Amino acid sequence: MPFQAPKPLHPPPPELVGSDVLVVDDERAWRTILQTDLGMLGYRVWVARDAGEALAIARRRPPEVAIIDLMLPEPTDGWALMRKLRLQGTPTPVIFYTADSTIADLPRDPSVVRFVSKSQDRADLYALLPPTIRCWRRRRASPEANHAHLRPPAAR
Repeated sequence: MPFQAPKPLHPPPPELVGSDVLVVDDERAWRTILQTDLGMLGYRVWVARDAGEALAIARRRPPEVAIIDLMLPEPTDGWALMRKLRLQGTPTPVIFYTADSTIADLPRDPSVVRFVSKSQDRADLYALLPPTIRCWRRRRASPEANHAHLRPPAAR
């Protein structure tokens, strides 16, 4: 496969600069890469290496979107973390970021914006953030909205 240059990274629109993004990954390299990229783009980034840290961060400052590694170490994988976030009253939209090569076969959940493979260009992941955060803000402003509105129209 020939080399492909990475896609350009685009900062969020001005009204979304400073939006809170939670990154949860047990691999320090991925936490560092995402934290660095997202911070340079203008997001406020919180990182956690496991579900316990993620839940504590979300209790202190509920994120507007969470990027969660699907294959977190036992006993709490990405799915279980998403359920625990909901149970503690943090219905944040989730983007699963995973090395799992079978993401096309994973079950769908209305709370999940998208499954993104770690082998994809990170620009594709970052492009999901502005529409997701906008949908999240609209949902918070309209309490009668249901969880299906967590996903931006392009991700449905």
